[in-house]
Amino acid sequence: MIISAYFNYISFQNTKIKSLIKHISFDLWLTLIKSHPQFKEKRAEFLGKNFNPFGYPVKTIMEIVQYTDKVCDRLNEISGRKVPTEWMYRRILIKLGFKAESVSDDMVSAIKLEVNELFMNFQPEFLNKSIRLILHSLKDEGYTINISSNTGFIEGDIIVATLNNLNIARYFDFCIFSDEIGLSKPSSGFFEKIVERTGLEKWEVLHIGDNRKADYDGALKFGFKALHIKNQQYTINDIKRHLQKNN
Repeated sequence: MIISAYFNYISFQNTKIKSLIKHISFDLWLTLIKSHPQFKEKRAEFLGKNFNPFGYPVKTIMEIVQYTDKVCDRLNEISGRKVPTEWMYRRILIKLGFKAESVSDDMVSAIKLEVNELFMNFQPEFLNKSIRLILHSLKDEGYTINISSNTGFIEGDIIVATLNNLNIARYFDFCIFSDEIGLSKPSSGFFEKIVERTGLEKWEVLHIGDNRKADYDGALKFGFKALHIKNQQYTINDIKRHLQKNN
């Protein structure tokens, strides 16, 4: 009986150890930050003024950009790859009325450069007032943290500059962006990059994000713990409750 109790105790301890989360991976958009309320309109105004042969109104241009973004997002999720940002801009120009053969690399580069500048001038905002406290608290408790983000029109290097301006870059041990690795969530290849960078077991990682398929289902299927953000006003207490459940 004593021997049996001992082995039961050892088994319990091993199970307990295997449930400890050491690293937290955060999605970015609508998990930590959201677009500046004026950015999308300013981008459409720029396109309307400089690349608008049919004279579409700003609202229509915003709809074209949004449609292109959603289609490419869907393609990324299905294929596990990353549609190049340049291709996305080419599709927009064609939708605006340009013939495919007339869309030059210089045109695409000019748009990309200007949109990046607009993005820096109209920088994203925190999703809610608790975001900085959430990151600070988790870091203070000894967790390593990273960003795991699918990107669209705005690529990783510009996002990192923004994180520095928001004064939260210091909380992240590393960042993984789909445009830099050519892979998108929910592909296992994307999540594998987190394992490679941390050197941890899959069950030691918690991924947090707002996208049910890309962040929650994809992370669970890969072998991570996962927390689906449904309420944009979430706080550190929501994360701690989830951590306590899994520790």
